[in-house]
Amino acid sequence: MPKFFYRIEDTQGRGAEGVLEADSEAVARKFLDERHYKILELSPKREFKAWKDFQERMEKVPPADFNFFVRQLATLLKAGVPMLTALMTLRDSAKDPVLKKTLTDMFNDVEKGNSFSETIQKHPRVFNRLFTATIRSGEAIGELDNVLLRLAELLERDYQTASKIKSALRYPILAFSVMTIAFLAAMLFIIPRFETLFSGFGAELPLPTKILLGTSSLVKHYWYFVLGAAALAFFLIRRHYKTEAGRLFWDGAMLKVWIFGDFFKQAVLSRFTRMLGMMLKSGVNILQALELVAEVVDNATLRRSILKVREKVSQGHAMAEQMGADPIFPTIIVQIVRVGEESGKMDELLIQISSFYDSELDVMTKNMESMIEPFFIVMLAALVLVLALGIFLPMWNIYGVIQKSATG
Repeated sequence: MPKFFYRIEDTQGRGAEGVLEADSEAVARKFLDERHYKILELSPKREFKAWKDFQERMEKVPPADFNFFVRQLATLLKAGVPMLTALMTLRDSAKDPVLKKTLTDMFNDVEKGNSFSETIQKHPRVFNRLFTATIRSGEAIGELDNVLLRLAELLERDYQTASKIKSALRYPILAFSVMTIAFLAAMLFIIPRFETLFSGFGAELPLPTKILLGTSSLVKHYWYFVLGAAALAFFLIRRHYKTEAGRLFWDGAMLKVWIFGDFFKQAVLSRFTRMLGMMLKSGVNILQALELVAEVVDNATLRRSILKVREKVSQGHAMAEQMGADPIFPTIIVQIVRVGEESGKMDELLIQISSFYDSELDVMTKNMESMIEPFFIVMLAALVLVLALGIFLPMWNIYGVIQKSATG
């Protein structure tokens, strides 16, 4: 979120200056005007991007600590504990320094009379816009404790989904890493020894052996070019991914990749339906809910589709109509939304379908290893076959050379 430097005077003529985070300069100006400050200066604060990225990483609360805080706060409020007491209790027990500092600031703001939603809005790196908007709706309908409980469940489900994705990727990453290390070890230590052996006999080397020797020489003598090319490719892909077109390309490809595509699609759709259902149940209107969900969803292709749906809904069209025209939304979600629009229970139905997707993810995670294992077995067999052909085929030629020398 952009930062703005300000210099102000209060109603008693006392001056102050600082930095304010807001969506735009107009929002920052409105924030200061509402507090009856005289604005002497308000301008965007420039920051180096590298420093800004580093600062954002350092000011993030670990997901497990944040989820625990939201769950504990919801439980305390549900039990009738006042907000100030709850914040003080959680502040004193917090172990993460960023969370402790945030809770200290929040306690001071609430003590001054600010609402909880106004307080968390000052900490956008900890509380995203979806969280803030949902809390604001909960305060408006007088169900802050219930909304916090729903948010706690949403965060815990998100954490579980992320854990499932990591679990599904762990085996292929490990298998690929082991194969890469084995290949490099063969190129650097095994093949060069055979090269010395083969060159001493003058036998004609077969094509697989020439390929192996050439690859070994490339890796051994020009490793810096190989690393440089790999680093350049990584840099270009990462730079392309940061563009809108690049994000759409790579995120779209991720949903189509073999085996993992269905898994990733189930994960993003589970998160989409759960967040949308939770926000609607908490009193957020459909247009704002779609806008906020689009901001925090992890896939650019789905984000574009959600924004298209929002545009059609804002024009008076049925939500299911646009979703049915977009192939990223499965038929079951379109039917659920259509029934929800007709019955007025879209929030409950969306939460139910998200639970279905969560169950499917559990099954897919358990089956992932058995589905991927044959692929890596074939890859390993192909690697062994290439090495075997490259090493043992020349042996026959060397044997023939030795026989000719013996008979001659």
